[in-house]
Amino acid sequence: MGDVLRSPVNGNAIVLTPRSGSHSLASAAITAWYPDTSVPDGQHPAGSLPPEAWNGEAGLGLIVRSPIERFRSMCAHRPSRTIDEHLDSPVYGPLPQAEFVRHFKFETELDAAAEWLGLPVPLPQEDATDEAAKPTLTAEQEGRVREIYADDVALWESLR
Repeated sequence: MGDVLRSPVNGNAIVLTPRSGSHSLASAAITAWYPDTSVPDGQHPAGSLPPEAWNGEAGLGLIVRSPIERFRSMCAHRPSRTIDEHLDSPVYGPLPQAEFVRHFKFETELDAAAEWLGLPVPLPQEDATDEAAKPTLTAEQEGRVREIYADDVALWESLR
């Protein structure tokens, strides 16, 4: 994705990454800041925000999700592909690497990210994947996820 959600309230910005709260944050931004904007059916709300592509600039925030859980969510979100197909060619690659000023843990800090942007909290959950739809990974599959997303795993573990 690589879209930037920049707050018109305070100028803070977050790089939106798939399966890491991007849908919820973008929806909340539209509701709070662009209430006359409509999101076409089936489209990600980030596509209806004022465009700002991320160019690698420093000084932004990033939502960090457990790489294993992000991968499981990706698989559930794209059920037409097998786990092995996802492992061979992930739809969503690793998180962007840059000098971020803030990291927010997906599992516990989405509201903090919303507050940092100046959005109202609590942040509504949008496009959440049903836990029952997420695949259970074998130890080998989980190992492959850890290899593919090695930098994400290191970042995730540094935030614990």
